[in-house]
Order: sequence, then C-alpha cells, then structure tokens
Amino acid sequence: MAKGRKKKRMPVPLIIVLCVCVAALGVSIWQLSHIFLEYKAGTDEYDELQQYVMAEIPEEDGQEQSAEEEGDGTEEGVEEERVQRVALSELQAQNPDTVGWIEIPGTGISYPLMHRDDNAYYLNHTFSGKINSAGSIFMETLNSPDFTDLHTIIYGHNMKNGSMFAGLKNYTSPSYLVAHPNVYLDLADGTHCYQIFSVYEVEAESDSYTIGFAPDEQYETFLQTLKSRSAYDTGVTVTKDDSIITLSTCTRQGEHRYLVHAKKIY
Repeated sequence: MAKGRKKKRMPVPLIIVLCVCVAALGVSIWQLSHIFLEYKAGTDEYDELQQYVMAEIPEEDGQEQSAEEEGDGTEEGVEEERVQRVALSELQAQNPDTVGWIEIPGTGISYPLMHRDDNAYYLNHTFSGKINSAGSIFMETLNSPDFTDLHTIIYGHNMKNGSMFAGLKNYTSPSYLVAHPNVYLDLADGTHCYQIFSVYEVEAESDSYTIGFAPDEQYETFLQTLKSRSAYDTGVTVTKDDSIITLSTCTRQGEHRYLVHAKKIY
C-alpha cells in the first residue's frame, strides 16, 4: 500500500513575511479609516454651521464699484449690502473667537472666520474646539479682528478632500478667476466684498506676509510687488488707498504656500 505524501510546511521566513504584510495592511486600513472619519467629522460640522448663513451673496458681476458708488454707505445699493447676512451673534455665542464668515461663491469656500491670540490653535481645532486636522479658517493673530489694518492675512488648510482652502489652487487657471472674482467677508457691520488682484505660489517665509503698513509709498511699493508676482495679469489695479486681504494655504510640497490677494471694494 502506497504511503501518503507528506504535506510541505511553509518556510518560517515566508510565514513571518506574510504576517508582517497582513499586519501592515491592517494598520493601513485603520489609518485610512481614521483619516476618513476625521475628514467626515470636520465636513459634517462645517456643513451644520451653514444654517447660520441666512441669505445668498449678492449677484456677482466681477466689476469694481466706483468711488462714487461706494460713497459714505448711505446710498440704497450700498446700504443693502450692509444687511446682516450671517447670524454672527449666534456663532459668537458658541465660540467668542468668531469674527465673521468668509465665502467665495461657487468654490466650496464658506466658513466661519476665527481670530485668537496665537496662530497654532486653529491649525488643528475646528469651530467647536474639537481636535481635527481640518482645523479652521483663521486670521493672523497680529491683525486687528475688525479688519481695520491695510493688510490682513487669512489662513486655511489645503485638505485632500477639497475642503477648507483647497479650492484656492484652482486660481492657477485664469478662467477660474473670471468665474470667481470676489471674496466676501461678513463682519459685525455686514457684508464686504474684496476683488482678487493677484494669485501665485511663494515660499513660506516670503515678504508677501508683511503687515503693519501705513498708507504711504512703502505700502504702494508692497502692493505693486504683490501684483507683479501674480501668475497672470488679473486686470485689476491696486493703490495705497486700498485695503487688502491675503488668503494663504499650503501646497502639496509643504514648504511653499499658495496666495490669493484681494482688495476691498466695499
């Protein structure tokens, strides 16, 4: 009677390799699940806050408002813009760090705007104070929270799921700027519009982040430098009489930043 063949055992080194691979796969799945749940939690929180936006942004035409139109804010058109569009007091009751709301229509950028005595906290804390890599959209701590500075900086993460300031990178295309020319800030005194005049990538330590200007020749030179750095001509002029904001986010390279500069129209 023939003897049955002995079953070959898998070599020990191969077993170890397979165990390591399975363990690594398990860790990767856990990490991806954690990232997905964190992203979802951040997105859900900010989606919920949209209930405090009570009116649509005024219709965009991409055109500058003349000085005559701006006037002293008593004309009917300008007065209409001062209507409180966002329930800011209700947001401030939940988090007193809230200074306003920032929105660029059609880009997915629509978030509460935060200001605190340091620039680190809102890098990894949401509006509700929960730890989350999405963080919040927040102002430079050295800037005045009432936007009375000539140059105010606003930061936000470039999230892989397209949230926060990830949409800023789309301004590399001139046609995207044509479709989305304005940034809107809702503050305690109502809605304000800023027209984008320069977009480009820069090193993290760039002098584009300089603040604390007076309306003089030095500021005029600074503004012209920002405009000259633009990846393309936006066709928008800027002078020392203009107040500006800078939206800043990281690039995928990490050590660089993508900047969008806009001047105040009203």
